Amino acid sequence: MKYQVNGFNNFCRVFQLPQSYPQGYCFGGGLPTTFVMVDWFHAVGGLPQWAISEEQYHQLIANGELVDNGDHSQEVDSVELQTTLTKFLRDKVYVTEGETYLVICDFGFAFTFSK
Repeated sequence: MKYQVNGFNNFCRVFQLPQSYPQGYCFGGGLPTTFVMVDWFHAVGGLPQWAISEEQYHQLIANGELVDNGDHSQEVDSVELQTTLTKFLRDKVYVTEGETYLVICDFGFAFTFSK
């Protein structure tokens, strides 16, 4: 699957998943579960990080005050990105044997990995 990544959605968070989960059915509104956020980063290097809001960005383009020549975004392949990020993350100090981690990206991509 392909994702369009830009300076507004180029953000990922890494959570360590719990060793065990609450027991029982979740029909009554869910069961609280604690995930520990262990890292965050920009998934795709080289994309500009804007000092304005995304709404302002689109308004500037609509008014002709800013030209988007395609340098502000990049299409990424999910399999390639997962492979790259997993290698990068497995080298982190906080990643320990036997734990599972969830990576959630603001551009809609998510995956889990273990060491």
